[in-house]
Amino acid sequence: MISRVKEFKDKELEYEEWCEKHQNGYVFNRAGGKTGNVLHTVGCWHLNVPSRKGTYTTRYPKYCSENLADLLSVVDGLSKPNSWRECSICFNK
Repeated sequence: MISRVKEFKDKELEYEEWCEKHQNGYVFNRAGGKTGNVLHTVGCWHLNVPSRKGTYTTRYPKYCSENLADLLSVVDGLSKPNSWRECSICFNK
């Protein structure tokens, strides 16, 4: 994996700290399935649901980077055998 892409699995505090320090970053939520692998921006409300606080990385691993190109270079491989999509809220689609 590209060194500028950070993986957070069962690392809740580290993930929250990374997001706080990288407000302009990107988060790939690897939830699996045909629609569960989604690319977001750090501030997306889908990633900040209060009832899920404390379980963001225990439920699904997160892959984060400040550099979108770096993150995009690994999401296809992370999504196999399924695909992924961009969040329609984050990317205005």
